[in-house]
Amino acid sequence: MGMGSRIKHIRKISLGLQVSTLLTYIIGITALKKSRSKKVGIPKHGKINTAGYMMGSLSLLYMAYSALKLITARKAPAVVYLHGPSGLVTLSLSSLFVANRWRWKTVKNMRILVGLFLLTFSGGVYLFSTLNKRAMALKNVYK
Repeated sequence: MGMGSRIKHIRKISLGLQVSTLLTYIIGITALKKSRSKKVGIPKHGKINTAGYMMGSLSLLYMAYSALKLITARKAPAVVYLHGPSGLVTLSLSSLFVANRWRWKTVKNMRILVGLFLLTFSGGVYLFSTLNKRAMALKNVYK
């Protein structure tokens, strides 16, 4: 397996982790909404979303490596410069929620965080498709 195919494989794993993160967040919100009492629902919601946070954090290893490689090679699409910082802000705020250290942990702020996550996620999907198109174009050139 060549270096390019390994990177492509890792890129797909990273996207899979991010999609799993999104699905986990949806399951966490659903568990909270379907719960009959807040005493049961909120801790369950927190545990499910913490698992999602951990999956999203794992995918960061590849994303940071890939972004640094593209930036240093001066081949990074413009979306990298938006996606990276918004992802760092999302991850930082999420870590405050997961650690339960933020006293402004309100529904309003959680909704803002969900919006920020969806914005970052959308940028990541766009970036994934851009990089895959670029890889396919290079593959066709070398054939």
